[in-house]
Amino acid sequence: MSTVPVVRDLKSHIERAAAHKATGERLLELDDEWFAVAFFYSAYHAVKAAMHADPIFDDMKACAAIDGSLTIESRFAEHHSGGFGKGGRTLGVNEIVFKLYKTIRVPYTRLHGASIAVRYGAGLDVISPVTVKDDFEAVCAEYAAGRIVAP
Repeated sequence: MSTVPVVRDLKSHIERAAAHKATGERLLELDDEWFAVAFFYSAYHAVKAAMHADPIFDDMKACAAIDGSLTIESRFAEHHSGGFGKGGRTLGVNEIVFKLYKTIRVPYTRLHGASIAVRYGAGLDVISPVTVKDDFEAVCAEYAAGRIVAP
């Protein structure tokens, strides 16, 4: 059992997305590469907010038609990548984005990669901060337009 608090409501995801965005903007102004981590987690919470509101997660048959591992409970995926849980294979947020939200598939994946590079790798050594900002803005624009929703 995890001791990490889990956000499971739309309002909290929206608030967390805004807080991480503000932090990212401050770090970007300071030329601190950790802005990429804050921007990724802002995008993550925007995606989680979209998942929370996406009507596909109210329809078990629609979920199963996309992927046998996609369930109503997938709306509450917490991990970036899935694994095997009590009920078998689970999907992570990255996998759900890949399967359901094609318009943000590339920018979201690159944001995650930039976040990993800063946290565990060589930083934004080979990743342009402009690309990170553009990818973040692309995900935000899709969320603001209501286009992060399953087809």
